[in-house]
Formats: sequence, C-alpha cells, structure tokens
Amino acid sequence: MQINNIGHNHIHDADFIIKRPSGSGDYLLVLLKSPAVFTLNGEDTITESNSFILYRKGTPQFYRAYGSSFSNDWFHFEMSDDDLKFIESLSIPFDEVKILGDINDLSLIIKNMCYERYSSNKYKDDSVRLYRKLFFLKLAEKMSSVSKDTHGSYYEKMSIIRTNIYNKPYDNWTIQGMSHQLTMSESYFQHLYKKIFGTGVMNDVIQSRIEHAKYLLSTTDISIEHISQMCGYNSSSHFMRQFKKEAGMTPSEYRKTIIIIDKR
Repeated sequence: MQINNIGHNHIHDADFIIKRPSGSGDYLLVLLKSPAVFTLNGEDTITESNSFILYRKGTPQFYRAYGSSFSNDWFHFEMSDDDLKFIESLSIPFDEVKILGDINDLSLIIKNMCYERYSSNKYKDDSVRLYRKLFFLKLAEKMSSVSKDTHGSYYEKMSIIRTNIYNKPYDNWTIQGMSHQLTMSESYFQHLYKKIFGTGVMNDVIQSRIEHAKYLLSTTDISIEHISQMCGYNSSSHFMRQFKKEAGMTPSEYRKTIIIIDKR
C-alpha cells in the first residue's frame, strides 16, 4: 500500500467541487469534517461531518461543499492484492459514504502520516506504512462501534420522540424541531428514523393524528373543525383531505359508520 498524495485539515470555500468522471487513477479515502453532497450512482446524497468514503480505482468522484465551507482529510494510494484482502477482512466498504462518531483520532493518524510522508526522516516509509495500517484498523473499530450505537443510544432517543409523537399528536411536530433535539441535521435525522422504524417520521406524525381523530370522532360529538384543531391541524380542509386519504372516507362518513355499528 503506497501513499501517492495526502492532505490534512484542508478547508475550502462554499463553491468547492470535485468532478472526476473516471476517478483519480488510484484509490482515495476522504475523511469529512463538514457536511457535503456526494453523487453516487447518479443520485445526490447529503452526508454529515464525521463521515468517510473509500473510492475504488476508476470509480467516478463527484462531491461538493454543503454549506459555507468544505473541510476534510484525504489520501490517494495504491493497493496490492494483499492490501485489498486486508481491507475486505475489516469489512470496510468501497464507494459508499459512512457516518462515524468522533473522528479526531483518525484525523490525528492522517496528520502523522502527512508529516512523515513529507519529512526527511530516515524511517519515514516504515512509519507511514504502520500509521496506514493503524488507520484502517481504527476505522473498522469505529464503524463497528457506530453500528452498535445506532441500535443503542440512537434507538432509545428516537423511541422517545416516536412515543411523544403518538402521545401528543396535537403538538407542532417539525423535522427542524425534532432533529434539533438530537443535534442532528434534518437529512440525517430523517434517514436514521426511517432506518430504525421502517417508516418516515412525518408518516408517523400523520398516523398519530389520524388515529387520534378516529378516537375523537367515535367517542365524542365534538365538531369536525374543533377535532382538526385538537389533532394539530391549522386548517380543517387540510385535515379532511388527509383523513380521507388515510382512512378512505371523510371524517363525517367515518363518524356515521361508527354510529351505525353501535346501533347494531
């Protein structure tokens, strides 16, 4: 495994963009310190800071800043067959953006590699080789830790939000507000919520409101307009459209159906 080029803590303006339709001619690892947009298989993906991607040789490389700046560490390198087997044994994926936790330790290793790579130290090649192996070992450990945490502390925090959605359907639930509670970006919050529960967060908000409306329609004689307000809707017409879409009938029709069932 040979380092061709390496950079630590490079910061660029908001107009930063990389366009390499045929790749860079070698392997490339990018360690992200700011949000970014990656184009993979023709689709744009917004990713968080504290992420990484490992590009295969020949894979198109398209990525750009997402926000006021773009900050990253990176290194271009060559790999032998044995090197590829080593990477595969660690289950490190190619051509896929992966979220990590704290990346300070990984960034420090790249910093040390960068120093040795451009130094005149007698054993710099040996030092770079050892740092490089350590980097991928630590990267694999961090990936494993993040995977476990997704079903641990993240699951617990997401579950609390989901429980509150169904307990308080009338609240003003917004992606911005919920993601802020967990100090996540809106895009990552939505991605993680769907990954854990198998449905979008706003789908859950709608379902919680419709279920609450059904309960009120079947147990009270409160007006439909008032029920719409009690379920978190600012517009009764919006409530009625959404209720019909989800329940297959209008609120009035649903209430009549319940009354008929009770009489029977």
